[in-house]
Amino acid sequence: MPATFEGFGIRFLYPENWTQLPREEDEGDTGVTLEMPGGGFVSLEMVPVTRTDDIVIEEISQSLRENYDDVEQESIDLSLLSDDDRAWDFRFYYLDLLVVSRAVLMEPPMAARQTTPLAGRLLFQAQAESREFDANEPVMMAIIKQVLDSIESEESEPEV
Repeated sequence: MPATFEGFGIRFLYPENWTQLPREEDEGDTGVTLEMPGGGFVSLEMVPVTRTDDIVIEEISQSLRENYDDVEQESIDLSLLSDDDRAWDFRFYYLDLLVVSRAVLMEPPMAARQTTPLAGRLLFQAQAESREFDANEPVMMAIIKQVLDSIESEESEPEV
């Protein structure tokens, strides 16, 4: 039976063997981090409207480069994303393991915007050793699809 996350206007299912990590007080309540059994993670976080996609990706890139050598970065196309959504993959080695880190910036559902003042984009991040990443990529894409489907269902609801 899958587990359900519901918070800050976002709702999605995820594997029951993933663990929702507690958030530090300074992290606020507009995000969630899930840990995979093999040590990888998936997180969703509301990004303030003051931070553009380019700024967010540069911050992620800079953080990875400060901690790891030879970080490769590429913009990727994910078929389920709209033209306004953007995605990047980062790859680097850690202890002889190839690690994949994916960042996706997308429009959040209206419910998420309503719970977060100055909400901009929704940042989806996933990071794991390459074999764990590949094994869990369908689950990651299913989470993104659930978020995107909630946007589509909002748009198809009749106006009152």
